[in-house]
Amino acid sequence: MKTVLWVYIAFNLLQTVVLTFSPELTDRAYLGGEMTPTRAFQWYAVAGYHVLIIAVTIVAMGLQRAADRRKLIVINALMYLFWDAGSQLAHWGREIGMATSDLLINSGVSIATGLLLLAVAWFDRD
Repeated sequence: MKTVLWVYIAFNLLQTVVLTFSPELTDRAYLGGEMTPTRAFQWYAVAGYHVLIIAVTIVAMGLQRAADRRKLIVINALMYLFWDAGSQLAHWGREIGMATSDLLINSGVSIATGLLLLAVAWFDRD
């Protein structure tokens, strides 16, 4: 299971790098218009969230008890499933006029990530 979490850390690190140095790659799907300094800062702030997730995942991996590790991993999974994917599908994708294909890809990645994290938590035992 640690291998899956290291891949997850790498996934978040990649997102951090892209959002910090080339936010326009992500911004393109959100139909927000010109990349202004304010928009770039907003993506930088999202990159900060990914840095936090990396740190929390590393801390979780170092915890001795599986029950403690599972708590952090499940919370992270639920964030991906409900906050990220759920809000995009239920409201934000339509609200910002996101193309259906972009919405399905973006929310699909979040759903897959959340389910994978739930599997990690399920199989993590002492």
